[in-house]
Amino acid sequence: MIYLITGGTGFIGSYVARRLLAEGHQVIAFDYLPAGTSVEQVLTPDELARIRIIPGDVTDLAHLQLVCQEERVERIIHLAYLLQSESDANPLLAVKVNCEGTTNALEVARQLGIPRVVWASSVTVFGRAADYPYEFLPNDAPHHPLSVYGACKSLNEFLARHYFKRYGVDSIGLRFSLVYGVGRMRGGGQFATELINKPALGEKGVVAMGDDLIDWLYVDDAARCVVLASQSPQTKSRAFTMRGDLRSVREVADYVRRLIPGSDITLLPGTMGFTWKYDTTQLEQELGFHPQWSMEAGVGETVNILRRKAGLPIVGD
Repeated sequence: MIYLITGGTGFIGSYVARRLLAEGHQVIAFDYLPAGTSVEQVLTPDELARIRIIPGDVTDLAHLQLVCQEERVERIIHLAYLLQSESDANPLLAVKVNCEGTTNALEVARQLGIPRVVWASSVTVFGRAADYPYEFLPNDAPHHPLSVYGACKSLNEFLARHYFKRYGVDSIGLRFSLVYGVGRMRGGGQFATELINKPALGEKGVVAMGDDLIDWLYVDDAARCVVLASQSPQTKSRAFTMRGDLRSVREVADYVRRLIPGSDITLLPGTMGFTWKYDTTQLEQELGFHPQWSMEAGVGETVNILRRKAGLPIVGD
């Protein structure tokens, strides 16, 4: 099968590409900034040689359609977005990239008859725990976004439903929680760099939001779910909330210190401000996805990949 991944040289896109290559698919990475990105940290030279990288902008509908048509693309995985801090700082650009870009992916699928689009939504469509009458948010919980980024994702979910009802465009949006792992270079999850990556290399980490309880989604689980969604039969739901392992920041810090005695980690007070508790029954029932990576397994894997690359001895329980 021929896949086009927008944002395909980015963090999650690189892991999705690796998984698709392992299954024998052809992968085209369509990306605005294809150089100096996560793909060089994640993929082997052999895997890199098997990906076709095409520079492109998701806001350019004509170019995106031309590439999909010429390459006979059979699935679109749309992961190209302006992230949260950038979106809040530049709402005009956020709406253009995050909303117009997603609409373009859906429109190309409509025009070319591409049978499935998988795209990245976010748990930031939801609000504070106090906004809801239940502890664990069901898949269809109402949206109360607290950021421009979350509001864009909420609009995209509406657009995906509209394209399905009016045109029959089959898409699945995946609401990622905090995705972490080697190769994360941008976005809110970068505070995991301070908590995990820096201590892994013997560097001091200063961690914001040290009082939070967070859903930790290891990137390999995120990529596995994306590929599963791209190949599943049609689902009843247009978007699904994902979960990983619900743990406090302090618990993760304690585990890193146990792996690497003497780790210098400072936790600053604060939280991100929204709930991290999700009921993922719909995802489990309709897609059959269950997370496989515990916090300990994901953190340990991240630490040891980084240490191997740096020539340091691996660690473990």
